Amino acid sequence: MIAPEFDYDAVCRDMPEARVMRGEAYAAKGWVDLVEVSPSGVLAHVTGERGIAYVVEVSARNASDARCTCPDFADGGLRCKHVVATVFTVLDTDDAGLEAAAGRLSRLADLLEMEGRDDGPDLVDRARRDPALLRELEGEEVG
Repeated sequence: MIAPEFDYDAVCRDMPEARVMRGEAYAAKGWVDLVEVSPSGVLAHVTGERGIAYVVEVSARNASDARCTCPDFADGGLRCKHVVATVFTVLDTDDAGLEAAAGRLSRLADLLEMEGRDDGPDLVDRARRDPALLRELEGEEVG
C-alpha cells in the first residue's frame, strides 16, 4: 500500500454538496500537486480559483485529522474543498503516480546533496510548505 486507504464517502459526509463538487472540480482540473504520499498520510499543494496554493495534509481514513492553510479551514476548522480535492486525487491516481509522489521529496533531497548544497535539508523542509519553492527547486518555471 502506497497511500492511505481513504473512505471517500466518510470524507464527504456532512459537507455541503457544493463544497464537495468544487473539490472534485479542482482535482479534475489538475490543481492538486501531490508532494508527499505514504501509507500514513498525504501532503499536497492545492491551487484555488484565485491562483493561491494551499498546503493540505490528510492522514485519517475519513480525513477527520485533515489540515489546510485556506481561510475556511483556518477560520472555522471546516473540512474544505481542498481536502476533498486531495483525497479525490489520491483515489484517482494510479500506483505509478502515487509512487512518484512518495519519493518526490527524497529525490529532491538527493539532488540538493549531489549539488553540494549545505542548506538542502532546510530547503526540502521549506519546500513541503512552499509550492513556489518546490517548483523552483525541481527546475520548473515559477510564474
